[in-house]
Amino acid sequence: VIMDSLLGALLALTLSTPTVAFVPIGGGAFTHVSITGTALLQKVTDSCRAVAEAAGHEFKPTGTSSGELVQACLGPRAPGEVSGAKFLSALQEINTQNGLVDRDFVNSAPHHFNSEAFLEGRGLITEGMVAIKANIRKENFKAARETLGRVLHTLQDFYSHSNWVELGYREPYSNLIRPDLPLESLADVNTPTCSDCPSGTCPNQILSNILKEKKLTSGYMGIFSSQKPK
Repeated sequence: VIMDSLLGALLALTLSTPTVAFVPIGGGAFTHVSITGTALLQKVTDSCRAVAEAAGHEFKPTGTSSGELVQACLGPRAPGEVSGAKFLSALQEINTQNGLVDRDFVNSAPHHFNSEAFLEGRGLITEGMVAIKANIRKENFKAARETLGRVLHTLQDFYSHSNWVELGYREPYSNLIRPDLPLESLADVNTPTCSDCPSGTCPNQILSNILKEKKLTSGYMGIFSSQKPK
């Protein structure tokens, strides 16, 4: 019960405070799962520090294990020995749902910000946030965690499947989680955005006017069809 209440508070803090970015640590290739795990632990650590300070005790983890992190969050006067097993299980629920988006929605352009589906993808994110907050209020934390995992997958795909980075941006696009703000300068399926690449290894395919006009465009993927816009 304590752990579910804690995760509810952490989820609420995650959604109500700005997260600077997903910042993987180390080198090599990063997957949705590794990026999500790193981001969650960073956010949990920040949130735990705030929870501990609000409770009047110093946040000083004795180590990096989940049990030590949770103990530092709950404070030295927490009754009994604190186990990190349920905490890890809760994080795994988020990671599992994140990964299942690729299996369950493989051909859904909005779930992956493919095929210029920017408005639809943003709709999935904002609708998911509403569902997460509603489940937290109902103390249905498992449903909140699972929805968070799916939302994070779509949010991450915006940055890997669009030209946001190529446009020179280095901060998250806050409009993706703000339904009251417009998504501007979007390409559509009729907008020429890149040069053809018969060999599949062509550099700098995005057209110069797309970059100059700061126009957002996305990748196209079709497992069962080779059709793509001209």
